[in-house]
Amino acid sequence: ARPRRRRTSAMATTALEHKMEIKRATTTKGKRALAARAPKNIERAGKTTLVLQGATSSAVIKGVLQDIATIKHGEAHKMTRKNPGVRPFEGGGETSLEFFAKKADAGCFALGTHQKKRPHCVTIGRFFDYHLFDCVEMLVRNYKGIREFGGTGAGAVAGSKPCLLFQGDDFETHEGLKLAKNILADIFRGRVVDRINLKGVDRVITCTALTNPGGEPVVMFRQYVIKYKKSGTRLPRVELAEMGPSFDFSCGRVRQAPPDVKREAYARSRVAKKQKNVTHDALEGKVGRLYVEKQTGFESLGAAKMKGMKRERRAAAAEKQAEKQEEKTAMAEGESGGRPKRSKA
Repeated sequence: ARPRRRRTSAMATTALEHKMEIKRATTTKGKRALAARAPKNIERAGKTTLVLQGATSSAVIKGVLQDIATIKHGEAHKMTRKNPGVRPFEGGGETSLEFFAKKADAGCFALGTHQKKRPHCVTIGRFFDYHLFDCVEMLVRNYKGIREFGGTGAGAVAGSKPCLLFQGDDFETHEGLKLAKNILADIFRGRVVDRINLKGVDRVITCTALTNPGGEPVVMFRQYVIKYKKSGTRLPRVELAEMGPSFDFSCGRVRQAPPDVKREAYARSRVAKKQKNVTHDALEGKVGRLYVEKQTGFESLGAAKMKGMKRERRAAAAEKQAEKQEEKTAMAEGESGGRPKRSKA
């Protein structure tokens, strides 16, 4: 038997592009699914996070990714196999990542890799229109998983909305930490709500930036469970107990979003609320419809008349007078023709 030929890179690229083609819905269920994925003026649902491994991994990386998926319970899509073709910081290395994001309808991702130059590295980033937007590397150390804390976090509900706290001036001055803060807040913020019940806030995630003279700042990532105790007043006494995961990290490589793509991604809709009797036209812009009651009294209103209008009125009056005169003449002739003439005496 002949040995099977390996597919060339061109054939593999063509097959991947064929998979990423836009598919049209043919059923009502498919149309509803596409409508749910379509962009909206106000995105209230939490972003789904794609959790996956790179070409090489370690026990620390597997634990960190598992804890991230546990924190994002219900809003995470975890992949178990290794993906050697995913390299977000290399040209063309984000193609497979974007394909997985479109398939899982994910807005963020967490990629774990382990190399000699960058040991225990977790890359977090975001997507815009299923294309890589920005990302940053977190070099993890001093890791302790959720399991090592036992049943401390038994009171927290999996997938609930946490309270986020970022401490340290480096989050405002360091470029890598500024991006890391933005991405972490996007990943763990959960669903956008208008009001929050105090009893629903059962855990807090803190990120504390420590200045490191002569090196990169170190960030302490901690998660605590909130316990409400009796205080004798209306407001309860709050206690914090560490529930994990717990680790420190420093920033590695950073990939910022292009300015034009960033401008398009941060654009906001001009019309937030629907206004009554107001429409928007591509040619005329904003068009409004007014309701006015019937107006009376214009007959007796003396308005200025143009000379041209006066000439038209005089001509119309002359024609009307001529018609009346013709009617009178016809009536007079008819009366004289019907009566017998009187004879002279």
